[in-house]
Amino acid sequence: MASPHRSHSVAVSLVVAAAVAASACPAARAEPKYSGWSKVEGSREMRELKEKLRDGGQLDGPGRLFIEETVLPQLALEENRPLIERTRKRLRELLLSEVPDERAYGDLSLLLAEFMTTLARDEQADPAVRVNAMLLVGEIKSRDGRPWPPAALSLSASASDKALPAGVRIAALAGVARHAEKVGGDEAVMRTFGTPVFAILEEPAAAGVPEQEWLVSRAVGLVPLVARPAPPKFAAALAEIVADQTLSIDLRVRAAAALGATADAQSGLDAAAVVEAIRRLAVTALETDVQAAEVRRFEVNYRRSGAAPAGPPGFGPDGRPLRAVDPAALPEQICRRAAWRLHTLGAAILSIDGKQGLATLLGDAGGPARDLAQKLKAEGLTIDSDPVEDAVLDALDVLRPPAPGAKPAKRPARQPKPDEPAGDEKKPDQDPNASPFDNPFQ
Repeated sequence: MASPHRSHSVAVSLVVAAAVAASACPAARAEPKYSGWSKVEGSREMRELKEKLRDGGQLDGPGRLFIEETVLPQLALEENRPLIERTRKRLRELLLSEVPDERAYGDLSLLLAEFMTTLARDEQADPAVRVNAMLLVGEIKSRDGRPWPPAALSLSASASDKALPAGVRIAALAGVARHAEKVGGDEAVMRTFGTPVFAILEEPAAAGVPEQEWLVSRAVGLVPLVARPAPPKFAAALAEIVADQTLSIDLRVRAAAALGATADAQSGLDAAAVVEAIRRLAVTALETDVQAAEVRRFEVNYRRSGAAPAGPPGFGPDGRPLRAVDPAALPEQICRRAAWRLHTLGAAILSIDGKQGLATLLGDAGGPARDLAQKLKAEGLTIDSDPVEDAVLDALDVLRPPAPGAKPAKRPARQPKPDEPAGDEKKPDQDPNASPFDNPFQ
């Protein structure tokens, strides 16, 4: 494996190459000898190059020229566009599989990374090509199957570069995530990844701009991997996202989860203020779902009754009563999403094992926060077990602050569904350790 110094030098060369490519006009290249990926794979030149590399040979001048002028440009060719994802995968597999010599493997990896970094930054290239080129940089692996270390700096620089399109930055961040998940606590590498993550957290996650919001959401999810415990600047950025009512609810929920998993006594966080922001967020999330259901119910009733019904409310123009609309207007998936949100927010305040979370930062004053955490988690589990609108309404009653002088609301006893066992009885095939949130919203 390459030395740390060698890896850093290669990574710097990738960033320099990308900067040069971004500041210069795209260099004119010769037309590829073959147009179409199947022709490249079956070519005489490719067979000879692979045989040489399999035998432990090095990448020579003619082989390098063939790769640069014919093999790598295939990703951008219109002929390969319908199968661009497969082309991207086969590029890496064809060039880097069955290469036993470490030096040859490193030369091929560097050639692939430099070419694709330049292509990803080429403003004249098709957006889909640029995104796939950046994805390919993040997918390059070392011979041991782990992410190729020299690509880390290039990916980090691209992810934090505001001049690049959001799609390219998202692709770079996917590579950052792949590296961060595998570094195993290497502090130097974590600092490399922490830079783009924090840079993205500082950017405004413009409401209504899905790609920017997704970018920030992905960065939020990486915080536990690159900043544990969270330094004050990370904690402050996450707390700001949690409290920002202009941002999407799911982004704010994920920021709360990251904060609960990483903040400690040195994070400089006003834990009580964040807990209160989480309580308001939970109520807002439920109210938003309920309001959307009420709007849909009104629209259904309006369409059924006509624009100007002649009869009294609840009756049609002919005087006959209108068919009742199903009160459970919230789809099951929306209810399960509400369950995920509540349980995640509860765990952010106090983890399942009680050893982590914002409540632990409050010391003896953390009793109310712990109670709120238990309520949130319990309501989430209850909604997940019975994903209907009435369950969401009950949770909203429990979590809303009581009126002055009134007692806190208690969840009403609910009748089990016909196919649901009563009491603590469990179905024989029920796994007590199964996740209650095995659904697409997790």
